[in-house]
Amino acid sequence: MQFSKISFAFQTLQATYATTATAMGWILSTVGTVGLILGVTVGLCAPAIGYRRLLLWGLGLGAVLALLQALMPPFPLLWLTRLFEGFSQLAVVVAAPVLIIRQSARRHHSLVMGLWSTFVSVAFALTAAGGGWVLAHFQLSGLFGVHAAGLAMMFVLVLIMLPKDAAQDQPWPTLAALPMLHLRLYQHWVTALPGLCFFCYTSTAIALLTFVPQYAGADRTWVAIILPFAAISGTFSAGWLAQSLVAPRRLVLGAFTAMALVGLALGICLISGLSMAPVAVLLTYTVGLAGGSSFALIPYLSHEPTVQARANGAVAQMGNLGSTLGPPLFALVISTFGGPGMVLPVVCFALLGCGLMLMSRGAKSALL
Repeated sequence: MQFSKISFAFQTLQATYATTATAMGWILSTVGTVGLILGVTVGLCAPAIGYRRLLLWGLGLGAVLALLQALMPPFPLLWLTRLFEGFSQLAVVVAAPVLIIRQSARRHHSLVMGLWSTFVSVAFALTAAGGGWVLAHFQLSGLFGVHAAGLAMMFVLVLIMLPKDAAQDQPWPTLAALPMLHLRLYQHWVTALPGLCFFCYTSTAIALLTFVPQYAGADRTWVAIILPFAAISGTFSAGWLAQSLVAPRRLVLGAFTAMALVGLALGICLISGLSMAPVAVLLTYTVGLAGGSSFALIPYLSHEPTVQARANGAVAQMGNLGSTLGPPLFALVISTFGGPGMVLPVVCFALLGCGLMLMSRGAKSALL
């Protein structure tokens, strides 16, 4: 919801703060800036901090910042809260998947990662379903307040239900060693590949959920509600497919291939004036499938918690790079070429994902 609340209220926020769409686009994507810079570092430090402790820090900080946003601060302060929300988001996305894997049987790892990877789509679905009512009755303050309450509730549940971290014997990485450890992470497919594929997903997903409804015409209302559910279906089915039928490597390649083909079909609809709603739903499903299968790569490539934490750090970094660049890039392309222009980045990121999978084929731990 750190992304969906801004995406859903994008035009309302723009009008309230009397700013440009580009400036509000950076408000949307700023959360990713911290993860972009520090994602791998937090992944390297997480074993020494403790995964439960890190998750609690992230949830608590996020609740406080959302509450500050509910006070409707001046625009520069709003941007500052979004920057610090990046620390909150980073702590959650590094710690939560490791804890999820730890609490599940090995045979269910792909399935639970598919379930975990629905978090963005679930947030957009819930916000689309209830955000309008909240805005109508409680304005923007109410929307941010609901987010603060949700994070506070999760903080309490984690505090009560998850066992405390064991005594940590994992040393903190030294400051001098961080650059080499950072580089080493991206030198091996086992830690780099999930994050690189997730970059292709996040570069597309949030932007599509934000901009596609604006070009759905008379179907805009139901499309805005259905698209997140289509993405949820894609991400969750990725976990089930990777668990039961298709190896995650093949599933990722197939998902990005389908994403490119359906993206081209969406462009044809937009250019010809045909109804684009059914194709947009299918596209969002394939994008969700690519995101969920990217997460399923983490337990597929390694069963070691430390390696998984590093891979999650790369996912956080690359995912935040995508979520930071994606919305402004889509906005720029749409402003230049119109609605059909959004197909260009969709196809490019899909082909990049296909290329990564083909390059890494048969090389679980080979150097890049």
